[in-house]
Amino acid sequence: MRRKRMRLDGQTAYYHVMSRTVNGEALFGDREREVLRKMIWQVADFSGIRVVTYAVMKNHFHVLVEVPAEVSISDEELVRRYRRLYPKPTPWNPMRAEVLEGHLRDHTLEGMDLRKSLLRRMGDVSWMMKTLKQRFTLWFNRSRDRFGPLWCERFKSVLVEGDRWALRTV
Repeated sequence: MRRKRMRLDGQTAYYHVMSRTVNGEALFGDREREVLRKMIWQVADFSGIRVVTYAVMKNHFHVLVEVPAEVSISDEELVRRYRRLYPKPTPWNPMRAEVLEGHLRDHTLEGMDLRKSLLRRMGDVSWMMKTLKQRFTLWFNRSRDRFGPLWCERFKSVLVEGDRWALRTV
């Protein structure tokens, strides 16, 4: 997986990302677009990636994101972000935020491993999009009693470079 973390000069980077449904089918009504919108903000918040703007259409979505240069994250912020992505335990992630908080507070070996594992997923556009598309697909397929892929291919992303006019244009 290619890492879309930051530019080589260590500065904030902006990416225009988009993904389309399989066969370009118009599968998203108002409810689906609202759920996807909420998931975009939820996953971006966990990732530490700022959503500048977005558009959710009937068969695809666009997101313009700001990926900051690497920053240090306190244990408190890490737990807040974890709680945002995992508000309650799931079969895939059964650990409650309070357990993570305890490991970090007590400086356990497991806590250090968890911290490292979580930090690898932050500030990474590829991880953010993978998580967003997987979560939305699970929700969509369950809500429609369907199975199979929802998205036609890997997301597309473009690094937005240049002056402020280039960013405003996107």
